[in-house]
Amino acid sequence: MHPLSWILPVSKIPASSRYATSDAAANELALGFLQIRSVPSGPWNDPTAPELGDEEKEALIAQWGIHSRQDWLGMIEHLSTVRRRRHAWMSHLAVRNDLATRLGRAPKTREWLDAITADGGDEHDAHPFIAGIEHIEREIRRRVGEDIVPPDVYVRTLDAYALGQAVAMTTWGVALGYADVAEARTIIHRINVAARPCFVSWADFGLSYLAGRIMHWSDGSLDEDSFAKYGDGWSDFKAAATAKRHGPWALLPWPATVELRSRHPIG
Repeated sequence: MHPLSWILPVSKIPASSRYATSDAAANELALGFLQIRSVPSGPWNDPTAPELGDEEKEALIAQWGIHSRQDWLGMIEHLSTVRRRRHAWMSHLAVRNDLATRLGRAPKTREWLDAITADGGDEHDAHPFIAGIEHIEREIRRRVGEDIVPPDVYVRTLDAYALGQAVAMTTWGVALGYADVAEARTIIHRINVAARPCFVSWADFGLSYLAGRIMHWSDGSLDEDSFAKYGDGWSDFKAAATAKRHGPWALLPWPATVELRSRHPIG
C-alpha cells in the first residue's frame, strides 16, 4: 500500500451537473457506462458525449461506418438486435442456463460438458469456449471482488457488450449532429426495454459485457494475454459498482422502472 493511500480521498466518477444522476433517464443511460468509459466521451450521465473532439468523431465515423444519420440508426438497430451473436456460443450458454434452472445453481464444468453432449453437441468443440468463459468469470470475480460479483452470478449471455455499445453509440450520434437529446433519450429507452428482461442485476449485466468484449476480440480463443488485452474494463466495472466512488451501478436500482411500451423499430 502506498504510504499516503490511507489519507487520499477515493476518486469519484465524474458526472455532469447539467443532467440528473438518479432519475429513470440516468438509470437507462447507465446501461452504457462501460462503453462510455471505454471510449471517453464525457460524464457518464451526459447524453451529448461533450468531450468528443473532431479527431475522435472522425475516428468513430470511420471505425463504425456511421457516415450519415441512417448509418447511425442502422448501427444502433444492429447492436440492439443482431448483437454479434454466434450460434454455437449461444447454444452452449443456453444449455448452461437450462441446466442451472434445473439445479438451482451454476453447473460445474463437467456437468456443463455432459449437458452439451446430451443435447447433441460435441464436447471437444465446446471445451475451449467453456474454459474461456469460466476463466473470465474467475478473473473478473478475483479483480472486482465477490461482494460485487458473487459466486452465484455467472455468464448467461454475451449480449450486454453490444447493448452497452448501442447506448454509447446513441450518445455519440448526438455529438455528431445526427439527433437531439430528446430523440437520444427515446432510443436509449427502447434499448433498455429490450435489454432489462435479459439480466437480473448490474453485476449480471457487467459480467456479460466484459465476457462479450473479451470473447469477441479474442475470437473465442483465449490465451494468457487475452484477458490483459481485452478485459481491462474490470476496473471501470468495479468503479461503477462502488458507492464510495459514486458509481452509478452502486446507487441506481435494478430493475429500473422501464415502461414496456416502445417496441417499434429504432428510427
